Amino acid sequence: MNISDITNKIYLLTKTNATSFPTASMLICINNAYERVASLIFSADGRWQFDDSNQTDLPIATTTITTGQQDYSLATTHLNIQRVEVKDTNGNWQKLLPIDKADVYDQSITDFMKGGGTPLYYDKFGTTIMLYPSPSYTQAASLKLYFDRGPVLFTSAEVSTGTKTPGFNNLYHDLIPLWASYDYALANGLKNANQLMVEIQRKEEALKEDFALRSADEHLKLSPRKLRYQYR
Repeated sequence: MNISDITNKIYLLTKTNATSFPTASMLICINNAYERVASLIFSADGRWQFDDSNQTDLPIATTTITTGQQDYSLATTHLNIQRVEVKDTNGNWQKLLPIDKADVYDQSITDFMKGGGTPLYYDKFGTTIMLYPSPSYTQAASLKLYFDRGPVLFTSAEVSTGTKTPGFNNLYHDLIPLWASYDYALANGLKNANQLMVEIQRKEEALKEDFALRSADEHLKLSPRKLRYQYR
């Protein structure tokens, strides 16, 4: 379903046209729906992380690490950090372990791993990650982040062109016109608002079940549990 199909489906469900439901207003509803669907996918995803197929690169970012610099900014598009790695002075990548300030309970944060070296831990703080210890060397493209990001939203130009498709499983593209139509129906007192919501809920349940089971190539491994017994 491309954006042209989506707009036509909205017109059908709301009994509107380009005059009664202007493109600018519809685009807001469409993108809100797109973000809603992406959020559901993120919550349902297991070991196969979702990334919008309209993205032109991988959700991996690298930056220079600098001697004595402990804090590094995250992009606002980084919804969730999956993994952080650092390259040491020998050119080897090392996985950093996540840590929180609450874990450092026996000394001040300022003095924690003071002195510099090859970072071992990172702490997420707002739109910043803090490295512990701070790097004792400067090296290009040596801090690497694997992250989740939001969908590639539609633009007004793409609505006019009419060919772009949502970047997720096409079995659930219907959720975008359904949500946009529901928003319009709710705002304008249409009688089919409840029916639209019922269909949305049905589709969303199917989506969550589907995405939760996407890693069919990975099989659950069971191992025997060791029990400890106390004798009196």
